[in-house]
Amino acid sequence: MHSVLIARVGETDLLVGRFLLMAPNMTKVTAVVGLWGWTAVSLAIGSLIMFYRCSSKDPGYIKRPGDSGFSVDTEDLLLKIDHNCSSEWTGNWSQLCPTCKIIRPVRAKHCPTCNRCVEQFDHHCPWISNCVGKRNKRDFFIFICMGTMTALISAVVSVQRIWIAIPSLQGEESWIHFVLVHYPGAVAFLAMDFIVCIVVTTLTIAQASQIARNITTNELANAIRYGYLRGPDGKFRNPYNHGFRKNCGDFLIKGYTDDEKIAWPPLQQVAS
Repeated sequence: MHSVLIARVGETDLLVGRFLLMAPNMTKVTAVVGLWGWTAVSLAIGSLIMFYRCSSKDPGYIKRPGDSGFSVDTEDLLLKIDHNCSSEWTGNWSQLCPTCKIIRPVRAKHCPTCNRCVEQFDHHCPWISNCVGKRNKRDFFIFICMGTMTALISAVVSVQRIWIAIPSLQGEESWIHFVLVHYPGAVAFLAMDFIVCIVVTTLTIAQASQIARNITTNELANAIRYGYLRGPDGKFRNPYNHGFRKNCGDFLIKGYTDDEKIAWPPLQQVAS
């Protein structure tokens, strides 16, 4: 339902954007306004493409024993795991997933909606009807950045077009009444665009902050539950934070940040 809503919003941005640029009852657009307007239309098209990529892409599902196509005896799978030899095992019993019958990496979590374990699980996003994880987080970030720019540019262009189209009013008629009567579609678009802009901008800022610190939404929300997010003194400490430059560089270049090497060593002790 949420994914259909976001798709409809993107389609509406395209249709209304074209209407505001080519409306016959408004003044002719200048070159600058036209450039910004068609930039917003292009960003809306890009947002729809990224929306499709985010919703259809594997977010980082961890393979289960039965995913290979062979039938397995899932009843005793956890009992058959060699805890002493597993390279992913750090002695933390929360790494055992009774649903997927696997030992998952430290930062992987089980999504109850998708019913799968996801590497570097960030959150399950109702906007795209998919999890956000290791393999699609960069696509998701590009999607919300493009959505933010689309909403901001569309709002500015819409206000400019309406403002220029308003004639010199005579008498007691207010410009608000004039706009509501003559441009109801533009007003409805601005109201919807304002709500989307606030939501998407807030999400973009939050995601950018987390990327810069190499921490996920799930980890921030449940930090008190995860032993690996506490230092030897018991206070919150993120062992995967390698600094702003490396965190952002790894994310932008590779699409994810490495969690094999940690910034400080006692993860094994804290997780146990």
